[in-house]
Amino acid sequence: MLKFSGLPFSLAALCFLPFALSAQPKIRLLDYASGFNRPVDIAHCGDSRLFIVEQRGYIWMLDSLGNRLQDTFLNIDARVRSTGNEQGLLGLAFPPDYAQSGYFYVNYTREPDGDTRVARFSRDPLNPNKADPNSELPLFTQDQPYPNHNGGCLKFGPDGYLYIGLGDGGSGNDPQNNGQNKKTFLGKILRLDVGNSSMAAPYQVPADNPFVGNTDYLPEIWSLGWRNPWRFSFDRLTGDLWVADVGQGNREEVDFEPAGTGGRNYGWRCYEGTQPGITGGCQPASAYTGPVFDYDNSSQGCSVTGGFVYRGSQYSDLYGKYLHTDYCSGRWWALSPAGNGTFTATVLANLSDLQYSSLGEDRNGELYVALLDSGKIQRITELCSTFRVDSANIYSPVCANSLSGFIFPAVNGGSEPLTYNWSNGRTESNIVYLNPGTYSVTITDARGCVRRDSFEIEQKGPDAPVLTAGDTVLCPGQSITLTVSDLAPPSELTWYRNDNNFTTTNAADSSFSLTITEPGIYQVFLTDSICPGLHSNVISVSEDASLNPLIALAGDTVVAVTPCNTCQWLLNNEAIPGATGQFHVAQESGTYQLQVTSAGGCTYLSQSIGVIISSTGHLPASVRRFTLAPNPAEEEVLLSLELEKLQRFTLSLSDTQQRQLFLQTHQKQQFDLPIDLRAVPAGAYFLTLRLESGAVVVRKIVKK
Repeated sequence: MLKFSGLPFSLAALCFLPFALSAQPKIRLLDYASGFNRPVDIAHCGDSRLFIVEQRGYIWMLDSLGNRLQDTFLNIDARVRSTGNEQGLLGLAFPPDYAQSGYFYVNYTREPDGDTRVARFSRDPLNPNKADPNSELPLFTQDQPYPNHNGGCLKFGPDGYLYIGLGDGGSGNDPQNNGQNKKTFLGKILRLDVGNSSMAAPYQVPADNPFVGNTDYLPEIWSLGWRNPWRFSFDRLTGDLWVADVGQGNREEVDFEPAGTGGRNYGWRCYEGTQPGITGGCQPASAYTGPVFDYDNSSQGCSVTGGFVYRGSQYSDLYGKYLHTDYCSGRWWALSPAGNGTFTATVLANLSDLQYSSLGEDRNGELYVALLDSGKIQRITELCSTFRVDSANIYSPVCANSLSGFIFPAVNGGSEPLTYNWSNGRTESNIVYLNPGTYSVTITDARGCVRRDSFEIEQKGPDAPVLTAGDTVLCPGQSITLTVSDLAPPSELTWYRNDNNFTTTNAADSSFSLTITEPGIYQVFLTDSICPGLHSNVISVSEDASLNPLIALAGDTVVAVTPCNTCQWLLNNEAIPGATGQFHVAQESGTYQLQVTSAGGCTYLSQSIGVIISSTGHLPASVRRFTLAPNPAEEEVLLSLELEKLQRFTLSLSDTQQRQLFLQTHQKQQFDLPIDLRAVPAGAYFLTLRLESGAVVVRKIVKK
């Protein structure tokens, strides 16, 4: 039945499935009836009444308004052993023909030994609100070796047969391995035909039970490998079976069985949820049916309470979802079909711990929950289902690019204030100035309930022409091609520059190109009888700011007079690899130019300068002597410098990649400097002299 634990709780882990944290649905529990002593089950008999099972051995009846009748429907307290936490009157089921037969069925642990008894009782023939306690017809009694893990659930399936859940016999970790023992009812769900019960033959075995004819199994067995299937239920629409199997100390699990699929082995004690258990003597994992949802026993809860697939009519957001909870943590989940036999889990709420012992449904499919310690029955309601988008006032169809559509959604039932998030970035409730297209909105109310919807504004007339440009910057002396596409020929196109019509063309194909040589803002209008003002997008063409790069020669160095970020030096009209700096040390004689690319992508060339490379070169007037000896050299070269007058100067040595090797500053008129070349590899280097007067001298040094 139940397990008690003081463990902490947090968000459940989900195996095999995607895990969804969603703003909805959102459940709320409302008091429906109270004053019960440890209620453990809720059932209906096909009419407006609800029957509440107390663990001690009482069954009470509620009318359609939730009022409890003064006297019990059934009192078998003297026959029920409920001294153990998981013992007592544990389950109640009414057959589909209860109105005619008056029979119903219970599952309890009996006095004096605590063994499980499943029995039939009869309604009092003189009082429909009373059962006859002397009408008991036992179906079977199962020995219970321990006081826990008694199961207790019983339900009539859509086939009219009675399904009964029994736990593995108790203790811990199934010491007798009853879950896998094919010759015991323990750790099983049974399927019995009770349509013609008698003292001599209290039940019959349905001929299509999965193990009929297999002498290795008891024929009553429908499925095996259960630890403690405390609560299970059938989807009243599909007939699918949902079972919540309480875990040992590792995983709590929910299992799904498609309608009519008997004979499965759900794995206990070989597996607990999706995790290995005691695997000695077990088959491979593929031989067992795993859960569709399980969660950590130590952090998410410690005793799963199975529920129902909601098939009521009051809460649309819950429809088709399997609701269940955990007794220890009070966390609630919904499982929704995700396709291919998988399910998506959504946390619905985190409510009271150590309360929720059992769920039940009424004849209309509305759901209830029993609170064990507080003795209440609460109705499960949902906060978001009344929040809906009923319709919308939409202006449609509209012409392309007309900005004439609007959407005014009609929203009802949401808790104010509402927030809107449209797919076009708008956040107001009504959106206007819309072109044709699909517009989606997410609306959230003050409770966090969410509604999503999409609306279509249809298009009338042809598509708007699409204008593209080969470039948007006009370089001096060049042209740009504009192309208009998405045309339905023949088409008459009116071309505008800066809002002035400058030409009209006729297109015989789906696209048309026009060459322009002037900057401006360009747009094309399409002549159409349905949408006369159909226009393209706008293309802005700017004129590049013309550049006039200038270069100068300083000794053997060509220098850009003005700074440039996208420089490329040319030698004899060919780009010099890597020569992209403000200056370039000429390494060979020829004609040098500088090519500069503007921010707009246009290229400009400087004037040409001829350079003749020599070992001495030409000296400016301010330099009387500039010698390097020996040159080429192996280890050291001596610089001898004489200036016209005393002044400040810098000396720098760079390699052919313009990487600087040293930089020195001096203030002299005469100067001798030995330059140590031992640390540099053989090759060409360039010594640059820069005077404060602006003069530059560059000399090549060759290291042998």
